[in-house]
Amino acid sequence: MSRWRDELSYLGRYGSSGLLNTFVGFFIIFGLMGLGFSPYIANIVGYLVGFVFSFILSKKFVFRSNGHYVSESIRYLIAFMICFFLNLAALKFALLHVNGLFSQLIAAVVYSGTMYLFTRYFVFADVVQARLPSK
Repeated sequence: MSRWRDELSYLGRYGSSGLLNTFVGFFIIFGLMGLGFSPYIANIVGYLVGFVFSFILSKKFVFRSNGHYVSESIRYLIAFMICFFLNLAALKFALLHVNGLFSQLIAAVVYSGTMYLFTRYFVFADVVQARLPSK
């Protein structure tokens, strides 16, 4: 396979896993709220489960890594924290220029794009590099 085809394959799996993760997160959040939990507790639990689910999807489905869970999960947490900070910075900047809904969309794109780059080139870089064909 060519490098472009490999990259598009990673991007496609990343996008579909993001949609699945979003569905699972909202299912948990709204399900807990339906059971009477406060929106804050439901949100925290939903995002915690989403974080773990996202890591597992990235490891097993997107990048198909057989690497060590501990080292990859530590790198994933670092990537998440950096990307979430960038998300908040983008949100703050966007709110100066556009409405709240559009600002949230911009922040989500910043998070998703940077998280892909971090998972591709930092968290699972060894796995990806080993699979790419030589030039």
